[in-house]
Amino acid sequence: MPSPADISAALLALAVDQSLDGITISDALLPDMPLIYVNAGFEKMTGYRAAEVLGKNCRFLQGTASAQPAVGVLHEAIKRGEGCIVILQNYRRDGTLFWNEFNISPVRNADNLITHFIGVQKDVTARVEMLQHLRQSKKDLQAANLQLSRLAMSDGLTGISNRRHFDEQLHALLSMAQRGGTSIAVLMMDLDFFKRFNDHYGHQAGDYCLTQVAQTIAAAFQRPSECAARYGGEEFAVVALNMSAAELSHYAQLLCDKVRALNIPHQDAPTGVVSISIGGISLVPTRDTTPASLLKLADGALYEAKARGRNCVHIVS
Repeated sequence: MPSPADISAALLALAVDQSLDGITISDALLPDMPLIYVNAGFEKMTGYRAAEVLGKNCRFLQGTASAQPAVGVLHEAIKRGEGCIVILQNYRRDGTLFWNEFNISPVRNADNLITHFIGVQKDVTARVEMLQHLRQSKKDLQAANLQLSRLAMSDGLTGISNRRHFDEQLHALLSMAQRGGTSIAVLMMDLDFFKRFNDHYGHQAGDYCLTQVAQTIAAAFQRPSECAARYGGEEFAVVALNMSAAELSHYAQLLCDKVRALNIPHQDAPTGVVSISIGGISLVPTRDTTPASLLKLADGALYEAKARGRNCVHIVS
């Protein structure tokens, strides 16, 4: 088998020139390290003829993308006199983008002085684009899962939390109140005479009414420790941490006022506009307190508010 010394310079030159990879040689002893050799693989990859690029620093391939992080890595390696591999955003002669895996190595003379840098370039555009596609697909999937999660927690008509999400939040907030010894409040509320409203104005108007009321309720309870939801039909529910009976009564009364202030006409209601009845409970839970027991107490308070003529608030502690 022939040794490297037996291989002729002509054969080495032919092998380098016919390599499918782009191969370049830069002069490290001249200012700005100009190219002194590029092979046919470089010409084919970039579209530039050798005569157009010799004497230039190969940074011209970066176009306007000279601020890319990989360029800094390349410069630091050259300063240290080391080799490195980077993936660069480069541009062909016709302006099209390609991703260049650029592998540089220093060449030292007998005195250990770096005289040249050898560069080997591979067009890895297909690989990079595939990775970018996979990353984007992952982001799209995560976004879709997030959207599905939100849809699963939201009421399809009103856009606020649904009963399933409310039940989960009630359970979680009750556990927090039991561990921390803080109060928990639950409100149940109904639109007054809503069946009459639907019968008179139609279901489309009924849906509009429900949405407006729902958004008003949700806007009043936006803290992370609160959850407002459509509980079913024309019924809504709220759970809130660390709210006394007096505070709960105050906020509930404000909510009644805000719903009336929507001025949604309701000729079959005593007020002449849409109104709500609210019942609620505020207490410091014991270990035996359950979500069902809180809902039962709040529902009983709502029943009392309706018995008192509707369009009012009844809170128990």
